[in-house]
Amino acid sequence: SYLATRLMQKSTDKKTRKKYLIWCLVCNFGILVFLKYCNFAITNFSLFMSLFHVNIPDNHISIVMPLGISFYTFQSAGYIIDVYRDKYECCNNIFKFALFVSFFPQIMQGPIGRYDRLSPQFNEPHYFSLENTEYGLQLMLWGFFKKIVIADRIGVVADKVFLHPYDYNGIFVIVGVLAYCLQLYADFSGGMDVVSGAAELYGIKLDKNFRQPFFSKSISEFWRRWHITLGTWMKDYVFYPFSLSKKMMKFSKFMKKHLGTFAGKTLPICLADLLIFFLVGVWHGAAWKFIVYGMYNGIIIAASSLLEPVYEKMFKVTHINKNAKWYRVFQIIRTFILVNIGWVFDDAANLKESFVLIKNVFVNFSIKPLFDGSVRAMMEFSSMDMLAIAVGIAALFI
Repeated sequence: SYLATRLMQKSTDKKTRKKYLIWCLVCNFGILVFLKYCNFAITNFSLFMSLFHVNIPDNHISIVMPLGISFYTFQSAGYIIDVYRDKYECCNNIFKFALFVSFFPQIMQGPIGRYDRLSPQFNEPHYFSLENTEYGLQLMLWGFFKKIVIADRIGVVADKVFLHPYDYNGIFVIVGVLAYCLQLYADFSGGMDVVSGAAELYGIKLDKNFRQPFFSKSISEFWRRWHITLGTWMKDYVFYPFSLSKKMMKFSKFMKKHLGTFAGKTLPICLADLLIFFLVGVWHGAAWKFIVYGMYNGIIIAASSLLEPVYEKMFKVTHINKNAKWYRVFQIIRTFILVNIGWVFDDAANLKESFVLIKNVFVNFSIKPLFDGSVRAMMEFSSMDMLAIAVGIAALFI
């Protein structure tokens, strides 16, 4: 990445610069794809060939995964593309560039930083600040509270349901999914707090990665509030280049001519959304359940865009005030339910068990176990555990 951008900076020929860009992106993502998806590809190729009665051994390669490879690959790729676009000049000091790529707090979980926001902070002088230290330690303490007191405790309940999908049904599955939702948010956002607090000790302010996602009124809004830096990375380096490409512009004109202005404007955006969420699914891991998870979100967002005229007609016919408080609450609850259905694909062991869990929600469904002690017995929580979770949820909500 360092060499390619240096060579790119020296060249004035667009074709040569583009060659350096493509070469570097192929190298970066090629390494990532091989390490993360090689065994996934071997398994699926073996299964595919078995359909033709060709026996190919499913021999996995033993790979030691480099720490934080997804995050520093995306961070480096953003930097390479920005230099190619002449957004800023490349970094000539390899040690300063290495600091940007591998700044230690964010290497494991992000946030995915941008060079133009981090580099000035790294290069300016820093002095001890009691205020930064206090704020950084408080933020880290809050993050550890979320991770250790809330996420690790409630995760026991999520594991019970997701590790034994055939043993639970009805309200027990819903409790398990809600437990995973709380575990994931507390763990991931808590991790971001620890990371941001650690950086704050050194006077470095990282980008926000969460902004009250469970108050979102739609799935698209949820993804603008959840893992924000991944979403903005996808928007800047995939969504806009794809939706504004020459082929998409031709496709847009064709759709406008044959299906009208709305279709011409909306369909390219829908295709871009589907591409992004396919990549988001692949980003989460090498398994079909993650691809389905990504496409689940992409299809909902694309369908919402396509059905916008239908919604508008519905509001006129029913005289529903879109800005009414009750309707906003309805949107938040609806979005929360849709998000939690998606989490089933994220945490289940495989795609088959995801559908088993969803199906089991409707088997012997009753809210009686919530009141007769059955759910409490399944949780195996002490009174102090219940109090810690209740206080934790209240603190998160506030």
